[in-house]
Amino acid sequence: MKKLMMMAMFMVASATAFAGDSDALKAILKAKTYEEAEALMKSGLSQLANDQEKAKAYNKLVDLAYAKYKKEDDTRITNQALQKNDPVDTEGMIKAGIDALNYAVECDKYDILPNAKGQVKPAFQKKNQDRLQSILKGLYDNGCNYAENSKSSEAFQCLDAYMSACKTSLFSVVPSVQNDPNRGIAAYYAGRAAMQLEKTDRAIELLKVGANDTIQQVRDFSIDLLLYTMGKNRSTKEDSLKFINDVKELYTQYPENEKIYSYMCDAMILNNDEAAVMKIGEEHLAKYPNSVLPHIYKAFLLQNQKKYAEAVAQWDLIPESQPNYVQFAYYRAVCKYNIAVEFNEANADARTGRLTPENEKKFKDQLADSQVDFEKCQELDPDQNTVKWKYLLHNVYTQLGLTDKAAAIE
Repeated sequence: MKKLMMMAMFMVASATAFAGDSDALKAILKAKTYEEAEALMKSGLSQLANDQEKAKAYNKLVDLAYAKYKKEDDTRITNQALQKNDPVDTEGMIKAGIDALNYAVECDKYDILPNAKGQVKPAFQKKNQDRLQSILKGLYDNGCNYAENSKSSEAFQCLDAYMSACKTSLFSVVPSVQNDPNRGIAAYYAGRAAMQLEKTDRAIELLKVGANDTIQQVRDFSIDLLLYTMGKNRSTKEDSLKFINDVKELYTQYPENEKIYSYMCDAMILNNDEAAVMKIGEEHLAKYPNSVLPHIYKAFLLQNQKKYAEAVAQWDLIPESQPNYVQFAYYRAVCKYNIAVEFNEANADARTGRLTPENEKKFKDQLADSQVDFEKCQELDPDQNTVKWKYLLHNVYTQLGLTDKAAAIE
């Protein structure tokens, strides 16, 4: 009896193991187009017998979509090689390519599951990894072309699909895909397109990939756009705090990047957290003693607090080689001018408004000190395109009795 029962169980197991394809799978495998196969897949997925049938069905969809993609791509290549102009369904080719990738990912999901014997023997993984890399390249090429021609929607469609596919388990183990030097460029263009399409969360996600690229220019472009995108649409205090925290996180990752530092300080100032700007400035200088930005921010804040002498000490640390130096020379001149004005107000006789001879000399020395910086602004920006130095310099000349110089700039 025991032998009969074991034989019966063996026969049932054998029947299951060697049973033919289900009717649902047969119908899908007979499909001539991937649109037809896709419709059958949607209606018959639950009728497929097991994971292996699902993998086989999805692979059929890959076959059909890939065939459509390759047909159009072959025509495109032939046109280029032979200078022909045969019609190419570029839109259909891209759609088929993206569909093929998506179907392959679904196929792989079932293909790597254990079979009835508990064995993991992927039947389609290697083939799809090999043949679909041409689609990844095509999506990258087309996406970059669209991006460079300001076609944001099309660029995002191609490059987002490329980036998404690279992260899947199907391609995450393929060295040639993971080591693709173009990944950062794709992430930047995809992120830019996403930002233009108001897909902010996805844009940030993609631009963070570009921000980690090994190519300096790609990294810089991605960081610039990432900062801009993260800072968009800040309408509440909570939005501002989130932005500050996001930029702090980015600064932790790239402490040497001064654009990130600048965005962070600007956001803190807008949030009325000047103490944090001062504190992080000291910390930044401890790591990067040659950095100029902390001195600029500290000088601005001190000047706004009317601590003019302390501000001048910071402006003195800005080298003339600094871009837009004329602005800093002007701010320093204004601080020195205000020091003179405050000295005059504090020491003038309450009744006559006059200074003692000793204080008069100190006052004029202070004005003369500001004169040097205002004249530097005049030299660097004679047409006042950047800073309006003329009014205060005229005041300085007048108070110093330099009437000829005052008249010359009227």
